[in-house]
Amino acid sequence: MTINKIIDSAKNKKYLIINENDLNELLTNSELLIEENTYISDKIRLLKINDDLILQEKTTKDEYLIRHIKTKAEAEKLIKERLEIYEKMWDGCGCKVDYYN
Repeated sequence: MTINKIIDSAKNKKYLIINENDLNELLTNSELLIEENTYISDKIRLLKINDDLILQEKTTKDEYLIRHIKTKAEAEKLIKERLEIYEKMWDGCGCKVDYYN
Protein backbone atom coordinates (compact mmCIF):
# COMPACT_ATOMS: atom_id res chain seq x y z
CA MET A 1 0.00 0.00 0.00
CA THR A 2 1.15 3.56 -0.55
CA ILE A 3 1.63 5.93 2.37
CA ASN A 4 -1.45 7.94 1.40
CA LYS A 5 -3.62 4.81 1.17
CA ILE A 6 -2.38 3.61 4.56
CA ILE A 7 -3.14 6.95 6.18
CA ASP A 8 -6.54 7.28 4.48
CA SER A 9 -7.47 3.76 5.59
CA ALA A 10 -6.36 4.50 9.16
CA LYS A 11 -8.42 7.71 9.21
CA ASN A 12 -11.58 5.79 8.36
CA LYS A 13 -11.19 3.09 11.02
CA LYS A 14 -10.64 2.83 14.74
CA TYR A 15 -7.41 0.98 13.96
CA LEU A 16 -5.75 -0.64 10.97
CA ILE A 17 -3.65 -3.79 10.90
CA ILE A 18 -0.78 -3.48 8.43
CA ASN A 19 1.92 -5.83 7.24
CA GLU A 20 5.66 -5.48 7.84
CA ASN A 21 6.29 -3.93 4.41
CA ASP A 22 3.71 -1.23 5.10
CA LEU A 23 5.26 -0.62 8.51
CA ASN A 24 8.69 -0.19 6.95
CA GLU A 25 7.19 2.22 4.42
CA LEU A 26 5.68 4.26 7.26
CA LEU A 27 8.90 4.27 9.27
CA THR A 28 10.96 5.31 6.25
CA ASN A 29 8.64 8.16 5.25
CA SER A 30 7.75 9.67 8.60
CA GLU A 31 9.18 11.74 11.39
CA LEU A 32 9.56 9.74 14.60
CA LEU A 33 8.14 11.85 17.43
CA ILE A 34 8.01 9.26 20.22
CA GLU A 35 9.35 5.74 20.53
CA GLU A 36 9.02 3.67 23.70
CA ASN A 37 10.11 0.08 24.14
CA THR A 38 7.39 -1.91 25.90
CA TYR A 39 9.78 -4.83 26.57
CA ILE A 40 6.80 -7.13 26.11
CA SER A 41 5.36 -6.28 22.72
CA ASP A 42 8.06 -4.46 20.76
CA LYS A 43 7.88 -0.66 20.54
CA ILE A 44 5.08 1.85 20.52
CA ARG A 45 5.69 4.82 18.25
CA LEU A 46 4.16 8.13 17.35
CA LEU A 47 4.89 9.03 13.74
CA LYS A 48 4.22 12.26 11.92
CA ILE A 49 3.56 12.08 8.20
CA ASN A 50 2.81 15.49 6.70
CA ASP A 51 0.12 16.79 9.07
CA ASP A 52 -1.06 13.34 10.20
CA LEU A 53 -0.17 11.64 13.46
CA ILE A 54 -0.04 7.85 13.45
CA LEU A 55 0.33 5.70 16.56
CA GLN A 56 1.95 2.36 15.78
CA GLU A 57 2.23 -0.65 18.07
CA LYS A 58 2.66 -4.39 17.83
CA THR A 59 0.03 -6.60 19.39
CA THR A 60 0.73 -9.75 21.36
CA LYS A 61 -0.58 -11.58 18.26
CA ASP A 62 2.39 -10.11 16.30
CA GLU A 63 0.11 -7.78 14.34
CA TYR A 64 1.33 -4.32 13.39
CA LEU A 65 -1.47 -2.00 14.36
CA ILE A 66 -1.78 1.68 13.58
CA ARG A 67 -4.33 4.31 14.45
CA HIS A 68 -4.79 7.86 13.31
CA ILE A 69 -4.47 10.23 16.28
CA LYS A 70 -5.85 13.76 16.33
CA THR A 71 -3.37 15.38 18.72
CA LYS A 72 0.02 14.73 20.21
CA ALA A 73 -1.49 15.04 23.68
CA GLU A 74 -3.97 12.25 22.87
CA ALA A 75 -1.09 10.07 21.68
CA GLU A 76 1.00 10.80 24.76
CA LYS A 77 -1.93 9.83 26.99
CA LEU A 78 -2.45 6.53 25.16
CA ILE A 79 1.27 5.73 25.24
CA LYS A 80 1.39 6.46 28.97
CA GLU A 81 -1.61 4.19 29.57
CA ARG A 82 -0.02 1.40 27.54
CA LEU A 83 3.29 1.67 29.38
CA GLU A 84 1.51 1.55 32.74
CA ILE A 85 -0.27 -1.67 31.72
CA TYR A 86 3.01 -3.21 30.50
CA GLU A 87 4.65 -2.26 33.79
CA LYS A 88 1.87 -4.03 35.70
CA MET A 89 2.29 -7.05 33.43
CA TRP A 90 5.93 -7.28 34.50
CA ASP A 91 4.69 -7.38 38.09
CA GLY A 92 2.46 -10.34 37.23
CA CYS A 93 -0.92 -8.63 37.42
CA GLY A 94 -2.43 -10.90 34.75
CA CYS A 95 -3.77 -7.83 32.93
CA LYS A 96 -3.80 -7.49 29.15
CA VAL A 97 -3.71 -4.66 26.67
CA ASP A 98 -6.88 -4.21 24.64
CA TYR A 99 -5.33 -3.15 21.35
CA TYR A 100 -8.63 -3.17 19.50
CA ASN A 101 -10.53 -0.69 21.63
